[in-house]
Amino acid sequence: MLIMRLIARFAQEQLNCFEIITVYDQRTITERINKKTPVLVSISNEYPTASWFERKIHDDFGIEILYNNDNRPLVKHQHFPDDVYPMRKTYHKRSLETYRPLSKIVKIDKRAVVLGPVHPYHLESSQFQLFATNNEISHINVIPFYKHRGIEKMVEGLSIKEAKPIIERISGSMSIAYQCAYMDIWIQASRREAPSIIKKRHAFLLEFERVINHLHDLAILCRFAKFNAGFTFLMQWVEASRSEMKNLTGHRFGFGAVNLNRHPIDTPKSYEFLMALSKKMIWFETWIKNNTSFWYTLIGQGTLTKTQSRDYGLVGIMARSVHNPLDRRTKNPLYQAYNFHPALEEYGDVNARFRIRITEIHTSLRLMQLLLETKMFPFFLGKIHDGQYTSYIESSAGELMMYLWLKDEKIERFFVRDPSFLNAQALPLISQNSELNDLGTIIKSIPLSFSTNDL
Repeated sequence: MLIMRLIARFAQEQLNCFEIITVYDQRTITERINKKTPVLVSISNEYPTASWFERKIHDDFGIEILYNNDNRPLVKHQHFPDDVYPMRKTYHKRSLETYRPLSKIVKIDKRAVVLGPVHPYHLESSQFQLFATNNEISHINVIPFYKHRGIEKMVEGLSIKEAKPIIERISGSMSIAYQCAYMDIWIQASRREAPSIIKKRHAFLLEFERVINHLHDLAILCRFAKFNAGFTFLMQWVEASRSEMKNLTGHRFGFGAVNLNRHPIDTPKSYEFLMALSKKMIWFETWIKNNTSFWYTLIGQGTLTKTQSRDYGLVGIMARSVHNPLDRRTKNPLYQAYNFHPALEEYGDVNARFRIRITEIHTSLRLMQLLLETKMFPFFLGKIHDGQYTSYIESSAGELMMYLWLKDEKIERFFVRDPSFLNAQALPLISQNSELNDLGTIIKSIPLSFSTNDL
């Protein structure tokens, strides 16, 4: 029997009940549970990735989860009061004191080395507990949400226009993807269809963001593999690409770029840049082809299995590295018209994820050349209609899912399932039994942005 893929599970509060929305790739199921004694039966035995979703539901709303084998807090850490649930309608800023000293010292197993909250691999908000024996990793415990920003609550009560500058800055590295998802919902709520010229521009920027992020990840992987010349070469093109993004959008990370009345792209200059980068990437592949010591560092490291990928619903490069052709672009008519096919590898290791990035850069650069448009005209959205809307965008890190519930033309519930929310759960799986010296390479091979989990 074919098992549906779990995309997300989250809760929202109605007047007389809580709604649990479970999103699968084939259907969406909505359950209603009693508000006075809220209890939800876990699905984590069938879908291991559901555990994080359910832990977040418990912390956000105080809903008891039955039969989840992991009931540790996900959002609410030691300093967070047990009786405060930040996503309930009764919550407000003054529900928490500005500062609460820890009432007790948390004891950590002597074999654990705490790396964080700012750890050597990501200057972000997660903490790692690392367990190792004789230089071999036995387990990594990922503890996210140390800088929980409260964005889901922050945008409640705002209009769709008022929330835009907040949502487009959730992630610097994936700002274009977040903007595309949000604009898609805005267009849905207006019951309009964007013209192809605007779709092409947004797709162009999305592919450009993908190229930049892949170049950056490849550069860091080169650095961890002690291939410093490769790191320097790629970082030069990351910087050049950021400068080109600023020329096109006014900002290095493309903030404010996805809207309906931007100026047309300067086609000759952009085409010249794309051709130069394409030639340099071909040269780079030739350069590293016979660098056996470099490939030896990547091959067999952080290996993911197809079963693990399926159980944890992994997306993006993580899924495609085990020959799972999961890519939202394959269902997009715009990409279909340009003969798009996802890049696939077989063995699920760091080497596979490195090679996929190179292939995707070539694919994105080809698509960008086809998506260049010289024309632009204003397009206006009509009245916003209340309802529940969902959007999916294939970001550089994988499938981004965004949900918006509009009520009286205001945001009643905002939810995002970032690809990192799924992909971060793969770290303990693929790092087990690896050497400590290989941890940086393994982590950087996973498309991760922990700050996007900490909404």
